[in-house]
Amino acid sequence: MSSRAQIDALVLDGNLRQSLVTTRSLGQAGLRVGVVEVHPHAPALRSRWCTAGGVVSDRSGERDAFVDDVIAFATDHDAKVIITSHDGSIEALRPRRDEVERHARLALASEAALTVAVDKRRTLELAKRLGVGVPRSVEIGAESEVAAAVGEVGLPAVVKPVTSWVWAAAGSRLVCACVTTPREAVDAVRRIVERGGRALLQEWVDGQREAVSLLRAESRVWARFAQLAHRMQPPLGGVSVLRESIPVPRDIGTWAEELLDAMDLDGYAEIEFRRDRAGRGRLMEVNPRLSASVEVAVRAGVDFPRLLYAWAAGEPLRAVAGYRVGYRMRWLGGELQWLRETLRTQGRPDVSPRSRAIAAVVHDTLRPAGYDYLDRRDLRPALTATGAFLARRLPQRRHRRLEVVAP
Repeated sequence: MSSRAQIDALVLDGNLRQSLVTTRSLGQAGLRVGVVEVHPHAPALRSRWCTAGGVVSDRSGERDAFVDDVIAFATDHDAKVIITSHDGSIEALRPRRDEVERHARLALASEAALTVAVDKRRTLELAKRLGVGVPRSVEIGAESEVAAAVGEVGLPAVVKPVTSWVWAAAGSRLVCACVTTPREAVDAVRRIVERGGRALLQEWVDGQREAVSLLRAESRVWARFAQLAHRMQPPLGGVSVLRESIPVPRDIGTWAEELLDAMDLDGYAEIEFRRDRAGRGRLMEVNPRLSASVEVAVRAGVDFPRLLYAWAAGEPLRAVAGYRVGYRMRWLGGELQWLRETLRTQGRPDVSPRSRAIAAVVHDTLRPAGYDYLDRRDLRPALTATGAFLARRLPQRRHRRLEVVAP
């Protein structure tokens, strides 16, 4: 770990895009920011606004060691607030939250609110009681229940984990899968159940993806923002690689606020929706943490990381009146992954035809947009992220070439 410089905020998960955005946002506001990650080459650790950086134990295999390291770093550097954006880090910290908060305030919603927000089944049940549009969903705990669920929901469908992070032999993140046949549904459910989770089989909703982000505190909303995801990686249920700020839609904007009020969820949350063919919003999930796409909000004029810090630190909050509509952000590495996946999975639901996908990427490259990681005042994180992206892929290509020529 680094020398013991005093910091205002400790940002965990320094490899995530939202952690870099948070580091820059708080640093530019004059706050001293510490960053930690499980390896020393995270982009946020390379930011000019990182006052103190360190390496902590891997949360996936050493949960208590990870929390011990976070507490030690926060204590050594007199941190006021801890900000985390990774599902695994949140789930590691929650059982020891009281202990952690004896040293620094954790910028997360209350335990009661988190219990509902991170559980898709509970979230959908609450939404249904409130009259919020939801997709048809059936909970599945075993492969033997798949056939009945498919009969009720139909195909194509989406298999989702009830909770995204589970602890079995080690912590792991569970992902969504689009299924078009009963066999695919069984396989997707098996992957979740074998890792200690439960699954939801959910009806396919194929309209555009919209998300509402809110900062709530003291029973009111201080900032609102909405975005449209043009592309996501993975194409189903992944993070947005091209998104655009839009006015907050009246229907899902109202629903998002009603959900947070019903949960009494303070802090930041991103509430994701997808529209059906008739244009009706359908709730996908509530993410009670800074999302990977939050930079589009920051650049459009809603500085959620700064607001989140102020809320956690007990500072006065000031409502955000509005933001720039039509601002676009791209994650270039994600775009390349999206294009590769799209070309590989032609014919699957939600996958664009080959010619349309290539034309869209070329067209959007010519349009003005901001780019994740890239800030002319802070170039080292972008160079670090680019190097890591290339390092992950060059060995794969070399390995394939060797396979071709091997006797």
